[in-house]
Amino acid sequence: MRRKIAIICDFDGTIARRDIGHEFFGEYVSDKERWKRLLNEWKIGLISSRECLTEEIAMLEADTKGLDSFIEKELFDPYFTDFVDFCNTQKYEIEILSDGLDYYIDYLLMKFGLGFIGFKANHLVHDNGEIRGVEFPYYNSMNCEMCGNCKRKHVENLREDGFLVVYVGNGYSDRCPAKYSDMVFAKADLLSYCEDKKIEHIPFANFRDVEREFSARYKI
Repeated sequence: MRRKIAIICDFDGTIARRDIGHEFFGEYVSDKERWKRLLNEWKIGLISSRECLTEEIAMLEADTKGLDSFIEKELFDPYFTDFVDFCNTQKYEIEILSDGLDYYIDYLLMKFGLGFIGFKANHLVHDNGEIRGVEFPYYNSMNCEMCGNCKRKHVENLREDGFLVVYVGNGYSDRCPAKYSDMVFAKADLLSYCEDKKIEHIPFANFRDVEREFSARYKI
């Protein structure tokens, strides 16, 4: 009997071509210097991504109409839809884990006809077009306070359920789950981290690379 396989994908900068959350805040936060200091504090570990995202939301000068207009032009990796078809054909589980916001993930999945894909992310709180804050339904699942959404917990849950877990990512929030996955596809910052920490990984540029490399290494 073939082992169950779960493909876990990061969203910003992995499925989406850009880091949508970062670009949106860069556009709609008025105090750019304060925002840059906040990001630096997060990058060097002085604050958690939960603290950083909460502050970014508080600094926003935009409503959901502005957010809709901003994200409408965002694009996915050109091969992601084909990759989803590949996973469905092979009966692989596919799920999105993001330390970003559920609002734009849901918006874009629906736009591109992929609303059936499950995802877990931080929750943007809004009412009558006003952005009111952010909630963290998957915070501190492993007694760690660094990420808003504990991706490691989701990965370990799948492994406990008997899945071989393949992780595809590019950034800071992907570092922890990469250490606990069975196979890792990495690019950008995650690639550098894996190289530095000697974590076994497969470099990729797009989801066509992921499909080809996975098919070659895990014989179908």
